[in-house]
Formats: sequence, C-alpha cells, structure tokens
Amino acid sequence: MDIKKMLLAMAEQQADSVKSEMLSWIQSEDFEEELAEKMDKAVNIPFVKDDREKEFFRGVADLITDIVYGLAGGK
Repeated sequence: MDIKKMLLAMAEQQADSVKSEMLSWIQSEDFEEELAEKMDKAVNIPFVKDDREKEFFRGVADLITDIVYGLAGGK
C-alpha cells in the first residue's frame, strides 16, 4: 500500500471520529446548559424575573444547538 494513501485514510478516519465527538457534545445536556448559563449571564432582560430568563435562554440554547448540529453535518 502506498504510504500517502495510508496516511490519508488514517487522517480521514481521525477526522470522522473528531466530527462524531463534536456532534455528540453539541447535542449534550451539558453543552446546552453551559450555553444557556453564558447567555443568561451576558444578557439581562429588563422587567423579566431571573427564573423566566433562565427558562427563555434554555429554549434559545436548545434552538441554537439544533441549528449548529445541522450545520455541522448532523441530521
């Protein structure tokens, strides 16, 4: 076997593995919670209670993770 072909095959296999792990992380509850918390800390919605803000940002985080998952090659 040609060394170049062998190295390319190994690189493709590794890239597929990294992509799979990335897609799993994007769809994880941990990532969604972390994203929602960061948005909640960064943005204050006037006249809205903190509990409602957290609920809102959790929904936004769910939407964002779904979009990013699709853009990154998820189904």
